Amino acid sequence: MESFVMRRIGIDLGGTKIETILTTENPMEVLERRRVPTLQTEGYEALVQELATLIQELQEKCEGKARVGLGIPGVMSPQDGVVATSNILCLSGQSLQADLENAAGCGVTIGNDANCFALIEALHGAGKGFGVVLGVILGTGMGGGVVYQGRVWPGAQGLAGEWGHSTIDPQGALCYCGRSGCQEQYISGTGIRRMYRERTGREKSAPEIHDHAKDGADPDAQAVMATFLELYAQALANLIFCFDPDAIVIGGGVSNLPMLYNEGRERIAELVLNRELSTQIRPNQLGDASGVYGAAALA
Repeated sequence: MESFVMRRIGIDLGGTKIETILTTENPMEVLERRRVPTLQTEGYEALVQELATLIQELQEKCEGKARVGLGIPGVMSPQDGVVATSNILCLSGQSLQADLENAAGCGVTIGNDANCFALIEALHGAGKGFGVVLGVILGTGMGGGVVYQGRVWPGAQGLAGEWGHSTIDPQGALCYCGRSGCQEQYISGTGIRRMYRERTGREKSAPEIHDHAKDGADPDAQAVMATFLELYAQALANLIFCFDPDAIVIGGGVSNLPMLYNEGRERIAELVLNRELSTQIRPNQLGDASGVYGAAALA
């Protein structure tokens, strides 16, 4: 009798591309990798069929049925498998769990892409070896995930880690979620650009604003980055008050700013109620690949 060989399939569903990997039991040991365009403009059914076909093609390569994990940019209800909200608009309100499993002919574990990031960084990246790890993504928006003892904790409604939509100013900037003053309207690359534009009437990218603040060439850029850093420190201090994690791993396009780990950490230490900040605040190690690796680990 042939022995069963464990395999995993990880799928990172993005707005413009779908990345898939076939791995051994270790989600970091990749046997095959594919990237294809996302067919979201062709509608929900076409997208589900595209995902199902990718799964079936990789399943055919396995000696046994692979376990499948899918990371999506959105929130899915753990009770009924319905996508509550997603920036891939055709997914919102759809029974993705049931529809994809029926189309693919196998079980699929679906999670938020930020949870996938947090999980793989906790298992194999900057959070390895820590019991409680928070992943915080600072990119076009702000999101994250909670990992406890090597497992994602999604919360009762699948909302754990959606701290980008915590309100810091009820009369603040309008968020795409329909509310005002959400953290991600300030603590993100988009937030940096928006604050600078509202202050000056000029457009600059977040890296340009950071660089011009650092070299002292633009006082407005300095003011914006000072505001960003203070709000970042307050946000992470609040997370520490709520979770008291061993480590916080920062991802996304803004994560490469040294100020997050230098001046930012110093300010966080001033805000928490302890003489010494023991929580490690670290940049991610796995970069853009964290989504698909994390999806494989989720399987």
